[in-house]
Amino acid sequence: MPASDTAATRPGIEPRGPILYAEDGWSWAWILAAPVFCAAAAAFELITDAPVHWIMLTVCAVASALCHGVMIAATRVHGRVRLTPQVYIQGTEELGLDRIDAVLPLPAAGAPEASWQTARTLGELREVPRRRGAVGLRLDSGAEV
Repeated sequence: MPASDTAATRPGIEPRGPILYAEDGWSWAWILAAPVFCAAAAAFELITDAPVHWIMLTVCAVASALCHGVMIAATRVHGRVRLTPQVYIQGTEELGLDRIDAVLPLPAAGAPEASWQTARTLGELREVPRRRGAVGLRLDSGAEV
């Protein structure tokens, strides 16, 4: 069902029922990475009696934090995963578990690529994120995702 049909697919709004598996995307703590490194650079300049580049360090810290904020917000929307006894949510797409006919196996080593490996991914992402594994599903309509 499209994301506009349900509020449960929005970040921060949890689906009804017990959550069996959850993944949120990046942590908001990463937004502090660049400002912390810029503060460390300023401290290094102070300790070594070098001229402190306050303006440039501040600009770098703010610009990097803003860029990280956009990326973090995107991963928390599009990389979000929730599994309940009734529904699987991937990004902004919700799939009822009753629509899943089969979980498809990975092809054997050296075997040609399975048909589900070239099918569309659930959610709005073009491909499975790095360091994540794909799982093939056959739906009740015969489609593979």
